[in-house]
Amino acid sequence: MRATKAASDRGVKVYDVDSGMGGHFTVSIIQDLENGVIVVRVWQGEFTDLGWKSFGLFDGKTFQTHRSKLFNHRNLC
Repeated sequence: MRATKAASDRGVKVYDVDSGMGGHFTVSIIQDLENGVIVVRVWQGEFTDLGWKSFGLFDGKTFQTHRSKLFNHRNLC
């Protein structure tokens, strides 16, 4: 699935989560489910003067994970 809401604010709270491919994804929480399970949105790109510039394949993808797997909390700037 892919997120449909555009990135309009630089103050998005993001975390890192293991990608399962030898690295990590930068993600934001978009929905809380039950028992610590959450739906997250992948952020792969950068803010420019014109807004969010996507870097590709994974940007906007959504998936479920457990809140305990999140690390490195920060704001997306």
